[in-house]
Parts: sequence; C-alpha cells; structure tokens
Amino acid sequence: MNRGILLKLCKPAPNRSVLYGRRFFGHVSEEVRQAVSENSPVVALESTIITHGLPYPENLEMAKSVESIIRESGAIPATIGFVKGVPTVGVSDDDLILLGQPEVHNVKISRRDIPNVMARKLTGGTTIASTMMLANNAGIDIFSTGGLGGVSRPWSLFDVSADLEELGQTPVAVVCSGPKSILDIQRTMEYLETKGVPVSTYIDEAMKQKIPYERQQRLNKLSESTSEKDLNEINHFWELQQINVPGFYVRDSGVRSPFVWENPEVAANMIFYGKYNMNMKNGYVFCAPAPLDVALEKSVMDKVIDEALYIADEKNINGKNLTPFLLKTLYEKTYGESAKCNVEFVKNNARLGAKIANALSLLKGGKRSQAQPIFEPKIKREKVEIGGKGPEENVQTTDKVNAVVVGSVALDTMCQIKNKKLLLKDSNPGKIVQSGVGGVGFNVAYAATVYDPSSPIILITAINETDHAGLVVLQKLCNASMPVDGLVSLPGCSTAQYISMHDSVGNLAIACADMEIVEHIPIDHVTKVIRKYEPKIVLFDANISTDQWKHEPDFEPTSGVKCSKIGQLDLPVFPLSPFELVTPTVEELSVIFEAFSQQGKFDDIDNWFSVLDSIGIDSEFRERLTQASHKYPLIEQYLVKGVFQQAFQLLPYFPVLLIKDGANDLMLIEITKEAKEAAENVSKYNYKFVDGRPTGSDFVFVGEGRHNLGVIVQHFPAHHADEIVNVTGAGDCLAGCLLSELSSNNSTSEALRSLSINSHNLREMMFHNAQECAISSIQSPEAVSPQIRSRE
Repeated sequence: MNRGILLKLCKPAPNRSVLYGRRFFGHVSEEVRQAVSENSPVVALESTIITHGLPYPENLEMAKSVESIIRESGAIPATIGFVKGVPTVGVSDDDLILLGQPEVHNVKISRRDIPNVMARKLTGGTTIASTMMLANNAGIDIFSTGGLGGVSRPWSLFDVSADLEELGQTPVAVVCSGPKSILDIQRTMEYLETKGVPVSTYIDEAMKQKIPYERQQRLNKLSESTSEKDLNEINHFWELQQINVPGFYVRDSGVRSPFVWENPEVAANMIFYGKYNMNMKNGYVFCAPAPLDVALEKSVMDKVIDEALYIADEKNINGKNLTPFLLKTLYEKTYGESAKCNVEFVKNNARLGAKIANALSLLKGGKRSQAQPIFEPKIKREKVEIGGKGPEENVQTTDKVNAVVVGSVALDTMCQIKNKKLLLKDSNPGKIVQSGVGGVGFNVAYAATVYDPSSPIILITAINETDHAGLVVLQKLCNASMPVDGLVSLPGCSTAQYISMHDSVGNLAIACADMEIVEHIPIDHVTKVIRKYEPKIVLFDANISTDQWKHEPDFEPTSGVKCSKIGQLDLPVFPLSPFELVTPTVEELSVIFEAFSQQGKFDDIDNWFSVLDSIGIDSEFRERLTQASHKYPLIEQYLVKGVFQQAFQLLPYFPVLLIKDGANDLMLIEITKEAKEAAENVSKYNYKFVDGRPTGSDFVFVGEGRHNLGVIVQHFPAHHADEIVNVTGAGDCLAGCLLSELSSNNSTSEALRSLSINSHNLREMMFHNAQECAISSIQSPEAVSPQIRSRE
C-alpha cells in the first residue's frame, strides 16, 4: 500500500499528436501531452512486464503501484504500449486492463515488430527498445524499467539485444538495475562503450554509509558547490572507489562502472548537457543497485544462472526464446524470489527516475506547484506565533510519515438532553457535555497519533487562523504534538464547526455541521504535502470535495449524505482500484450503493461484471450463504436487508469493505487473491478454521472463483462496553487504529487480505486492537480516549 497517488483521468486525444514540432502517429494522453509541453517531469514505463513478465492480477497491481510511486515523487507516469495497433503513450486504466488480462493474446513488441503490429491492429507490450523510441517521439526524456537487455551468453552467438542498438541512436535516459544477470555483462558494457552510451551507477545510501563520516561531510559540502575544483575533487574520489555496475538481481556484477551519480541532479545535468547542449543522439543508462533488503546473493545467483544456461544448451534453446526460458528457470529455482525482486527493482527505479525527471524539469524551465502550507518551519519543533496574536507554542513538524489524513477538523460542541425523547420545535433541557476539537479527519489522525505516538500522522485540512475556532484548533494540534505541516489557512471561509445533540443514554439524535471550508482545501496543497512526505497510505474522509479525491485513499465515510459523493467519481475496478480499505456503516453502505447504482456503475459489463465473475459471486455462492444463514441469524438478517448484495456489487470498486454495524460490530467482506489457500483453511460446513486457531471472529466464509481469486466474509462480534458515554468517536477511533496498523507495518497490510496461518496473528491483532480502541471511545466523554494508547 501503497501506497497516496494522483489519479488523473485523461480525455481522448486524436490519433495524431504534434509535440516539440514532431508528428507522432498514435495516441498521447492529454495529461502527458500537457506535461511535456510545459517541460514538467514525465517518466515513461514499458509494458512487457505487464503482458509477459508477471501473472494476472499481480501484473496490473504492479503497474498501478509503479505509476503511483512516480506520482508521489512529483512526476507524471506514461505507461507505453500498443492498443489495437495504435502506439499509446500514457495508457488509460481500461487499456491497462486490456494489456494485463490473461485471456487476451498480447504480443511482445520491439522496434522490428512495430510495422506488423500496426498493420494487423495487434495489442501488446513494448520492450525497452520500442518504449525508448515511442518515448522519444512523444518528447519524454526519462524511462524507468527493471533490467537492461544486452549481449547474451555465450557471446560467440552474437545475440545482441535491440535495447543496446536503441540506446546508441535514441536520446532517452534509461533508469534500470543494470544488465540482467543472465547476460554477459562485461561484453554488454563494451558494446555500449562502442555505441557511445554513458553508463553511470547510483551511489545509494548503503554505499555512502561505508564512507568515513568526515569524508561524507566533505562530499556533502562539495556537492553544494559549482566550482571546477570542487566538482573535480568529487569525481576523483568516486573514481578511486572503483564502483561496479549492478547485475539486476545482485548489487555488484563485478564489472567496473564508467561513471557514477550520487544524486538526481548529477544525472539530470548529464542528460541536459548531452542532449540539449551538445545535441547528442545517443541514450543514457543510469544504473541503480537493488536495495539491500531485496537484493539476492551473487554466489547463489551465479550458480543458478549457470545451471539454467546448461539446461538451455541441452535443450537447444536460443535466440528470442532464450531470455524468457532463463527467467522462467530462475523463477522456479529461486522459488519465486527472482520475480518478487524484479517488482521491487522496478519500483525503486521508478522513484529514482521521477527524481531525475524533476531535476531535469527545473533545468529545462518546467512549471512547479505554487501551493504553500501556512506553516512550513525549517526545523522540528520550531516556535511560531499562532496567527500573530496568541502565545508562542511548540509546533510539531516531521520529515517523513507513514500516513496522511485528508479531511475535516472542526470545533465540536456536544449537548445531551435530559428527556428520553427529543422534542422538535421546542427547547430541550440538558447540558453542554463537551466542547472541543473534532471532525472526522482530526479524530482519525489524532486517534492514530495517540495509539502510536512514535509514528506521526499528517492531517491535511483547512482553517481560518484569524477566527476563534481556528485558533482553538491550532492550539489543540500544538498541545497534541501533531504536525501542522498539512494546515492551510483560507481567510474567506469560517473554520468548521459541528454541534451535536444526544439523547439521555448518549446516542446521537441530531446534529448540524458547518464544514464548507473543508471542500475548499486547495488541490495543489494536498498534492504538494503528499509528494513531500511520501506516505504509505492516504485516508480521506467524505467531507472533502470529489475534486480532491486524486490520491490513492483509504475511505472513511462520515454520513449518508456525504458518502454518496464517491458515486460521482470515475473509478477503476479491481485490481486497479485505488482503495486500500473502506469502512462504512451499514447505512452508509446503502447510500454508497444507491449512488453507484444511479451513476450506472453496475452496468459496466466489460470491467465491473468481469470482476464479479472472476471472484465467483454467482447463484451457487449465494446458495451457500443461504445455507449458512440457518446457523447464523446475522447472515440471514444481512441477506434480507440486502447488505450482502450491496457489498458484493461494490467489491470490484472497493476490494476490502469493513462494515461497521453498531452492536453487531464488524463484518469484513473482501476480495482475496489466495482463494484456494483460504478455502483450505476454512470448513465448508461449520465456517470455522479447520486447524482450530484462536480467533476473534465467530464465522468465516470463503468463496472461490477463477485465477485463484475469491471472496472472504468474516464477522467480528462487538466487544463488551461496561458503560456507554459517547458513541460519536467510536468509528473514528477504530479507523485511526486501523490506519496506524496498516501504515506502520507492510506485513499488516498484506495480512488484511489473507487467511494464511502466517498472517493470522497480525490480522487478529489488528481487528482486536481496533475494536478495543472503539470501546475505549464509547466509555469516554472524549471522542478520542487517551486510553487507546499502548495497546498490545
């Protein structure tokens, strides 16, 4: 997860595009076209890893994840492929699904294949060579991928990848993890030297940590200089280190790298001087060693590769069939680790490619975002004066965060009447129970902060720092040690306020919410904060406007009226859905379902229905649910009320639904990519775990579909509350706890979708802690109880 990402929907473009005076026969998305015309950062992506590199649906998830990483890093992704014979730069979500579907016969397209593909209107993925060609034609400078092609072993076959030829004639920079380990890397480097292609290796943090501290400080100081002497000293130092190029799966291939780059600015300058100053027509290779935590051991990989080459020779496999065979053999002999590493390399390279693209954009005079938060201190806990009027306070800031919440903060006033029944059009005797800072966005962020103070959460919201409510809000954030980096002041609006009235036992009777300011949070401000802090997860509450829903979110509805907004969005379906988790109440689920129905989202036979069909939501599945209802009355209740029907139809858009149902508590309904394994863990007759593992759920139900996809239905009964004081913050605290758990631990995020024994304890802990946080809130007069802290 994740996981916070811009999802810009592109308008159809004509088949012919003109960019930088070039005529491009094909389709360039409007987003890419505009970015290129403004010299904004753009990163090209190939598509053979989608069509031929990974199985479905992992291929589509990887593709969207990589695009998301590029957006988080401040650039525009441009996935390139051929769709029905049309070269496409910046494929749409629908095109991406077409490229990734296993039922579609997609071809692998290098430079030589292009005329045939266009003539026969074929669909397929582009290799490095063809991606470079199309990227260059569209005016894109940077291209991120996994491993580079090269000279095959044995070199005497003279089997040279078209990637190398393209690098010799096309001025596009390729950010990769070095030549693939299965190749003859030494001769690949010699070939690139002959073609005049500079190859440079990234000095990552792991390499820098090996350098003595004093030398690091000296290099950092020199890097800020532009003098010839200082730059020469840096270059001389790295020459002495004898840095080797990476070998894709391994960090060190043993082959010397001609050049190095220690930051994106160095790489950008190399491209700028070579391509734009000297008008050189060759490409550039920027190698990034695999991160330490995913790189494989060179000795192990060398042995596996030698075995694979021996088998290939015995079977007389060569030519274009050799590389796919070797990669498949490596996958089998490493038990899938080679493919997992491949995905992580692509993500790492995408992030670095975006940073180079940003640096190059500045050199070319590209546009930059103008959004500015109202507070942007230079150091942590800098003292600032609140609105220029109040006393100085310690304002918390941070560098990186695991999660960002985009939503409302409000001055809350809670009243409780003495009578059992609320009198309308009359005065109700009672008392002001509490007045303080609330709002769904604030409550969730504050709950996550209280639950785990070591993991700061950024709240992106708007206030008016000049009115009373705004000053109270800012004071609360300071007192709670919450970062204020996400705040923006809107002088033309009033800080949000919320007034609620509760009956004598604490249940909400009626409320009035003035939340208009939240709908005016500037989109560029949201974008800038998310890009700056690179969170794993972004959570939106439903108070914000639909225009602000342009990042990959968790979704926390706030009321039936507001959660219907999401129906106005044009959303992709699983596995491209941007939603990690949606947590509606039963009532909110119904409102979302009606909104989607009115917008015709259940009429999409090609995409929406194909997902339902793949996960096995059919008459047989519903019959099994009916049989289960004889044992569990809640299942029967949900069948009668249509809760299951609504949830199942929403699953293609929201693959993980955690439905809150008051006293019945949590019903988890989700798509799983491990249906077979999940079904083996659950009895088809008593809906319990077959191995008797301890669980907080009273039943779990698994349905199987195609491609190992399926659906899991699991119910977690409510925890007991000794006293009910205030129910308004229970859902927010539950969401805050889940946000903290999911964003702080990648394993927890994976456990959310798995019933495997390895994931079980994390999954159970997550839901248990979330329910306990909700109970603490119910028993406290405060929406966010301080008692939710430090739960095991």
